Order: sequence, then structure tokens, then C-alpha cells
Amino acid sequence: MNNTNVDRAPAALIKIAIPTAEMLSACYMPFLERKGLFIPSAQQRSVGETVFLVLRLGAENGFCAGSARVCWTTPTHCSDGRIAGFGLHFDDEHGELAQSVQTNLLRSNHHGAERSYTL
Repeated sequence: MNNTNVDRAPAALIKIAIPTAEMLSACYMPFLERKGLFIPSAQQRSVGETVFLVLRLGAENGFCAGSARVCWTTPTHCSDGRIAGFGLHFDDEHGELAQSVQTNLLRSNHHGAERSYTL
């Protein structure tokens, strides 16, 4: 029997608010090909997992959304003291997520994080 309809689990839905430009800058990963964000979280994710991210940037901004893939994880209780979470690589560098993040960083004039959750 040849079944061309492969059962696939729907992408996990992740909702997060990043309230300040400082936090956004600390989470931002401009070094990825299509840009991305580090999400501080105790949730377990698998590298390669597809997620659908709903993101609220700042207090008065609306929501933006799009898909991304988990590109790395930092486990809880990491021995070097890094914050637990996972990195998301945006599926589209010109999509709503990437554009909203970049616009918010430019608008805030906050281009370099004093601290970073990433590299």
C-alpha cells in the first residue's frame, strides 16, 4: 500500500512577549542566515523542530507571527550558568517576524546588546 499522505504533527505554537528593546536585542540572532531569536524558557524543544511563533514586541505594538525552526537548545541547569531556552531560526528572512524584529530594533536605536543570551 502506497500512502502519499504522511501524518505530520502540527507545529508547536509558541506565544511570547518581549517587552523592551534591551531584551529584544539580547535575544536577537542576526548572525543566522535568515535571522532569529533566542527564547529564554524551561520548555524542552528538539533541534530541527518547526514551531509557529506569535510574538509581541513592546507594550503598545501588535503581534507578529511566523514559522521558525529550533536551531539549538540550552538545557536547564547548564553548568556554565547560561540561561535555559532555545534558538529559533526564522523560515523567511523577509517575513513578518524578521521584519518586525529589525524594525523594532532600528526604531529603538538599540543595535547592540549590553548582554546577550547568544554568541
